[in-house]
Amino acid sequence: MVNIEVIKQRLNQLSTSLNKIERFRAISLEEFLQDDIIQDVVEYNLFIAINMMIDIATHIVVDNNIGNPETLGEAFSILNKEKYFNDDETKIYRNMVGLRNILSHEYLKIDKKIIYGILKNNLVDIKKFIIFIHDNFV
Repeated sequence: MVNIEVIKQRLNQLSTSLNKIERFRAISLEEFLQDDIIQDVVEYNLFIAINMMIDIATHIVVDNNIGNPETLGEAFSILNKEKYFNDDETKIYRNMVGLRNILSHEYLKIDKKIIYGILKNNLVDIKKFIIFIHDNFV
């Protein structure tokens, strides 16, 4: 049985980080590339948001005794096998884990234009995850 309080806490942090990121959705690419503080805020909060998604997915898998993820992305694959997520969603979430790893370990290799593209075009994937978890586990 999923511990709802654990899920709620992580959803709250995920939403907080998403809100901080969304403050900058209206800026231009030029503004983004020229402002290292905005870049830091967006990158850090993407890192936190993805970590919360990983934590939530892992808790669901472990608490429901449907697997024991050995990597950060494996919980999403297990949830895919259990029909919680479709193949496209699973691919997106696993790609997010890859981004998280770059944000965590490859500081010098972060492509700011990719981060800007995520800011402008991909936050909907995080929102869909939040809605799904809220509707099914909270």
